[in-house]
Amino acid sequence: MTGHTQQLKLKQTLHGYQIFFIVLSAVIGSGVFSNNGAAMAIAGPGGLLLSVLIMCLISIAVSESIGELTQQFPVSNAIVTYVKELVDPDFGWVVGLAYWYTYAASFAVQNAAAAELATYWGLSPTWQILAFYILAPVLLFCLNMTGVFYYGIVETIGGGLKLLFIIGVSIYLYVLSSEAIYDGFQNETPMFLNHVQAVCYAIPLVAYSFQGIELVSITAFEARDDRALRWPARWTVYIVAFVYIMCTVGEALTVNWTDIHLSRIPGAQQVNPRDGDQQGPASSSVPVIASWNAGHENLAGFINGCLILSGLSAANTSLYASSRTLYGIVSSLPGRWWLKGKIEGLGGLTKRSRVPLAALIFSGVAFCWVPFLRTTRIEVIHIMSISMSTSCLIVWAALCLAYLRVEKCGPSLSQQESRFVRGSSEYRSRMNFEAIQPLPAWLGLIGCTLIFCFSSATWWASQVTFAKVATAYAAHVVLFALLISLKLAKGTLFKRWGVTLSPDKTQLTQILNSLESDMLEEQSSDGPVTSLTRSESLRTVSLGQRE
Repeated sequence: MTGHTQQLKLKQTLHGYQIFFIVLSAVIGSGVFSNNGAAMAIAGPGGLLLSVLIMCLISIAVSESIGELTQQFPVSNAIVTYVKELVDPDFGWVVGLAYWYTYAASFAVQNAAAAELATYWGLSPTWQILAFYILAPVLLFCLNMTGVFYYGIVETIGGGLKLLFIIGVSIYLYVLSSEAIYDGFQNETPMFLNHVQAVCYAIPLVAYSFQGIELVSITAFEARDDRALRWPARWTVYIVAFVYIMCTVGEALTVNWTDIHLSRIPGAQQVNPRDGDQQGPASSSVPVIASWNAGHENLAGFINGCLILSGLSAANTSLYASSRTLYGIVSSLPGRWWLKGKIEGLGGLTKRSRVPLAALIFSGVAFCWVPFLRTTRIEVIHIMSISMSTSCLIVWAALCLAYLRVEKCGPSLSQQESRFVRGSSEYRSRMNFEAIQPLPAWLGLIGCTLIFCFSSATWWASQVTFAKVATAYAAHVVLFALLISLKLAKGTLFKRWGVTLSPDKTQLTQILNSLESDMLEEQSSDGPVTSLTRSESLRTVSLGQRE
């Protein structure tokens, strides 16, 4: 390995257990406690439970497909690389930008959510701005600047504490359980004509809480070796699904869907509280409301503080994911652009900690204006939650499509390429439902596409307005325009889109070997880094043919 390549390389220090807790830290933020409340206010406890169950199934199906790709081809910049090589080169760049937007915006939204939670103690707007829009982002930026080793330690501790917290809160909610869950499906808002429409809109709200299960692919940038990715890729989503279902049932058992303190979508009318009580906590978080209603005001304050720390931890991981995604996008651009030099070279990658400095700064400030929009903070959080959810669903769908493209031509491979054939002794991946693939991949692709469409449910029974359309699809219209622009610039707009994957095993093997040639480097016991050497001669010939 040349010295220049070493300079451009991020540090590979993350162990498997660190990757697991980093992914947990990204997934478990404030969404499962606040967005669940909004979904329950829209569709009732029955609608909330159904929405979470649907998202659990889709996220498991998506994770099964992404996990298999990640284990088989643990490449850096995985999300962009998979889509570029297996679906469409231009679409790969657009998917990468969608993924960067998802987490760069999430960094700002999680900080705004923490500021909203701080209103529980009557913190003034000035102090909220200082604490959560200036001080917290600066501290999180400094933590990311220390390097992935210290970041991994912090998020391992944070992810472990968040896992214990959500389990503990769930048990506490069961102790407080009432008959609120028996209200079933509801839709008392003029925006929805029936329960089905209400559930269709509740699902994208709940989907925000699952954002991050694909993060194991991003950690491949700094994973210690390919083995560190295997356990997190296989099991993390099941642990997330288990604790989310447990927590959701507890929330539906304790807080009535008519509670006046639950957040509601913009334009929805407040239903009359069943008990007529207008007093309560200055919070829309379900556990805080449940604790307050039970008369445990001190415990409600403690839970609220834990929720703030949980949100800031998720913001920290969002900054990590967005900066690594941007670094990967720019580093893989062809040629020598000025922006590429700044982010990829020593001007953008710190010497000691190997942190992409320029990408970190840009990701941190890109959406710092969001909390200051001329609307209520709850509305901003709601609008951005839907937008980020649908962007992440586009990424999930694209990765499922990439998996299906390989699956389509896999049977044509001969015994010489058996390492690419599922079930062979040389096949690297070990997932739980690989025996029934490609069924999970199809379920993930179709499910993500449907939920993307469900974001428009607010205008199914009412007038279509610019605000409603922008809430659901503004960012995605921009991304689609970018894709068309790339096609126009290359003169391929009216030609066949996508990578042509025919049953020709030679052409498919070239692509798979290209992915294999970019795989993670394995840390040797003696210290230096050694390249994985599997079928080197075939890989060299294939790459030469491709060039």
